[in-house]
Amino acid sequence: MNYAMVRRLILKDWYLNRWLILGSVPAGLAALAIILIGKFVALLLSIILLCMVIIGVGAQLATVTTVNERKEQTLAFMMSLPLSWREYTAAKILANLIIFLIPWLIISAGALGVLWLPGATHGLIPFTAIMAVEMLVTTCLIIAAGLITESQAGTTVAILCSSLGINILGFVFAHLRGISAYMWGQQVHWSPTALIVLLAEFAMVPLLLGLTFFIQSRKTDFL
Repeated sequence: MNYAMVRRLILKDWYLNRWLILGSVPAGLAALAIILIGKFVALLLSIILLCMVIIGVGAQLATVTTVNERKEQTLAFMMSLPLSWREYTAAKILANLIIFLIPWLIISAGALGVLWLPGATHGLIPFTAIMAVEMLVTTCLIIAAGLITESQAGTTVAILCSSLGINILGFVFAHLRGISAYMWGQQVHWSPTALIVLLAEFAMVPLLLGLTFFIQSRKTDFL
């Protein structure tokens, strides 16, 4: 493994996306501030805005770091470097995940912190954690689509499916008996249903990334 080259590729992607990260964090925190209004409508609006910010970051990252390299014909130069397909794939996955995790961790921690405030609806904490991890899963799906297809169309389909899917799954999760029964209470309750959903989401992350490596290994041409 050419660790030096992988590190340089990660730093290059970080440099290209630094303003995206710096802009997404205050945008996400501003969305969190809406929750403090204390109204149900404000909560729904805040959730929608947070999903838009986080999914938007993942979508932009996948486009800039994978699709644009083929569109702008820089992929040929990348693959001319002393770099194997495995190192290239690892660099792209690590770059996207590391960059995405910065705003994701800050915004997710902020959302959970707001719900821990006195007077907040503490019962929403498990559901919020589930939806936060779901956004991580959808971002991994977008990253995988960008790397595998290397096309604007394929990545756009993944982004649309992720945006639609997170809304559908959010509705389904919120109506599962083991989750909905405790959502609006003042106590945090991690029911078996909530734990199973959360563990299943975490399992999807390595599954998607492993599938990406497998499909990449089957390619005969990266140019």
